[in-house]
Amino acid sequence: MLEPLCEGLSDVEKQRIYKYGLYVPVFIGESYSVLRGNKLSENERIAITCLGCMTGLFDDLFDENNYSDSFIRNLLENPVKNDSNSLNINVLIDLYYLFLKNTPHSVSAKVQMLKIFDAQAASRNQLSNPTLTRVALRTITYNKGGFTMQLYRRAFEGEISENEDELYFKLGAIGQLENDIFDVYTDLQAGIKTLVNSTRNIKTIKSAYRNLHREIWKEIDKTNYINADKEAFKRIVSLIIARGFVALKQLKSVSKKTKGIFKPLEYTRSELICDMEKPLNRVKLLYYAVSCIKK
Repeated sequence: MLEPLCEGLSDVEKQRIYKYGLYVPVFIGESYSVLRGNKLSENERIAITCLGCMTGLFDDLFDENNYSDSFIRNLLENPVKNDSNSLNINVLIDLYYLFLKNTPHSVSAKVQMLKIFDAQAASRNQLSNPTLTRVALRTITYNKGGFTMQLYRRAFEGEISENEDELYFKLGAIGQLENDIFDVYTDLQAGIKTLVNSTRNIKTIKSAYRNLHREIWKEIDKTNYINADKEAFKRIVSLIIARGFVALKQLKSVSKKTKGIFKPLEYTRSELICDMEKPLNRVKLLYYAVSCIKK
């Protein structure tokens, strides 16, 4: 399915698109299948694969190519292939139409894409506006992840209740916050201000992370799915959330060097980057995963 669409792209670009096209259907598509208790249809699999492949290409519009907001919005509202576009943009447009062809939620998906655009546009302030308040940073962080996960849900069939939409927003929010926890060093080097690298007390981040975890469990419990399937879904989500707790423990430990005040500029790269391949961190992951399930 993807090979004809990606013809002409470099091998590096193809591999990245294929990675997203594999990761998103496996982790998000299959997880949702567990929650609702049945496998993805062929149309659903195509739709979620398209969204996965689109993710990196869309991010590049903001990060790598730095197109203007007006250009990107116009592209979303009037997605037309032409020779003046880069090849990447035309591939993005092809994936966009293939996604719409295979989703029953095409109308709300278009609205959701504009919400994601607004969140991405607002996130530019993380680089250009060092005086961003923590309230503003939280809104940007949660919206970036939350709106994206809500769009992923629109690849699947079935009515999307308000409860389920809120569940996916919070799943995306905690996912984005977790990314920022793991990317403290990278974001600092890039000059990007985040909730995590701008805090003075890691406890505040852990509290926000834990609150999202609890809210997610409440939203799962409120869904109309079978209890056994809801519990199985929690076990999957627990493994993802647990990674963040492992990294937070490391950041809290390193802050002891500076009397409990988090000062990331004073720490080394290895102190800020949590290597989940280390045997001890794998053990911690299992410990936190079990703890997460019980919440």
